[in-house]
Order: sequence, then structure tokens, then C-alpha cells
Amino acid sequence: MGQNDKGTNKRLFPSNARQAKNENKVTPIFTTMTTGHGNIKSYLHRFKIIESPTCPCGTTEQTIDHLIFQCELPGKERDKLISGVSKTDNWPLSKNRLISEHFKSFSKFIHEISLEKLMKRR
Repeated sequence: MGQNDKGTNKRLFPSNARQAKNENKVTPIFTTMTTGHGNIKSYLHRFKIIESPTCPCGTTEQTIDHLIFQCELPGKERDKLISGVSKTDNWPLSKNRLISEHFKSFSKFIHEISLEKLMKRR
């Protein structure tokens, strides 16, 4: 997600009506995985909290897009996500569509992965 895309957060986060019905729970990991702000190596490296932004999988910088679409570490969890999305849509799809149109599958994916383990794993 671009840092200057001011409208993105509004599109990604649940509407007040849906939140009031408690359909969507905005958790810290949901916020991290939709904004890229939080316990992600690229974010922590940007602020010089850690030395390297490289994902423990060793292939590239650990970004949200990398974790959702490419990283081998959450492979089983991603397979479930792809399976859920593929019932009604084609994979891959944009992150915005993934979050807004497949919220339940996306939410299940992000809550099944452990960012702490993904930070340390090698």
C-alpha cells in the first residue's frame, strides 16, 4: 500500500455500520496487515529498529504484499486463503479487493499466521 494513499485506509477498514454489527473486528494484526505499520520487518527497518528488512524466508524484503502473496512461510495458511477466495473469485486479486470482498477469508488468514514467528523464523 502506498504511504501517500490517504483513501486506502477508508476503503479497507470496515464501515461504521458493519463495525457496529460486530461483523468485522479490527485487531492489531488486521491493522498491521492492511497498513503495513507494525511488526513487519520492512516497517521496523524503516525506523532503524532492526538491521535488515529481509524476510526470514530469505528471498526479499518482508512487506505485507510479500507475506500475503509470495512468502513460503505462511504457505499452508495462504493455501486456505486461496481456496476460500477461489470459490467466487480468481487468485491472485488486488489486496484492496481481497480485504474488502473476501474479508472473512482474509481475516482468518491473518489470524492464523504468527507475525512473531515470521520475524524470527529461518
